[in-house]
Amino acid sequence: MLRVPKSRAALFPGPAPQAGREGHPAKQDCPARRRMTRSDYIHLALLAVILLMFLSAAIRLIIWNIGVDSGYDPNADTSEFDTEPQDYIQPMDASLLEGHEDDGITTIVTLGNAPFSDERGSTGLAEMIAQKCDATVYNCAFPDSYLSMKYTEYSDDYPLDALSLYLVTASLCGGDFTLMEHAAGLVEDTEGTQEALDTLKSVDFSTVDMIVIMYDLSDYMDDRPVMDENNDINLITWNGALNASIDLIKQTYPYIRIVVLSPSYGQFTDENGNLINADTEDLGNGTLPDYVLHEIDVAMANGVSILGLCRILYGFMPVRTSFR
Repeated sequence: MLRVPKSRAALFPGPAPQAGREGHPAKQDCPARRRMTRSDYIHLALLAVILLMFLSAAIRLIIWNIGVDSGYDPNADTSEFDTEPQDYIQPMDASLLEGHEDDGITTIVTLGNAPFSDERGSTGLAEMIAQKCDATVYNCAFPDSYLSMKYTEYSDDYPLDALSLYLVTASLCGGDFTLMEHAAGLVEDTEGTQEALDTLKSVDFSTVDMIVIMYDLSDYMDDRPVMDENNDINLITWNGALNASIDLIKQTYPYIRIVVLSPSYGQFTDENGNLINADTEDLGNGTLPDYVLHEIDVAMANGVSILGLCRILYGFMPVRTSFR
């Protein structure tokens, strides 16, 4: 005989579901939401900072990529401003020109040795400067001379010391050429020396606008000292002779602009027939770059311009020069 359950409880054993609203079964309780901790906030803050950094970088990149008008004109003539890394251009102080009458003619005096003295004609360096600058140039460079002195005092045994830069400067600043005239008859190239001396004596320095100084490798080849740490006007050193000469010119002729030209790169053969590379060979007082760098230091310390005729970049390489 089939028995019919008398209640729902008998048909579905176990706890009966509780009735919800409007007779629907009640939902089971959901797990509670996790509360944000301090560590979560720190992570969110870091994420926000990183996003801001990326956003800022992107904005900067976009602005940089857009750029601004620099005013650059690829067709403009910039030769007046051409310089090289080793150039130091010092404009003339206008106060030094007060009271000095400008005659309207650019007058330049060149001092030095072979770069100027080897060729005094139309193809020489001095004449090329004259043409380039539309100037009158007096070539007062002495053949076989040196920037520094070999001995601390002049001796007839070595007359070339009278033609060193400082003694030449002392003569032109003092107007006394007695020692130079005496030494001119004792040197090997008497004709070239006398020609340079006559030119120097003919110059009216009240009309000179610029003095250009250039010496070649001679001091380096003769192993002349570069500097004396205890005496910055030691005339038997490269630095000292240049320093003392510039100072004397500035004191005597403050209205004259001084421009120094560095030695250019060169090679030579020694007494044993060996080819000497001035760029790398230290003969006892440094390589040619050492002499050039010290020359630059002296020029800058004295507030005068210097033009590098060669630069240190995988050895010395020739560069342009400008006198403007």
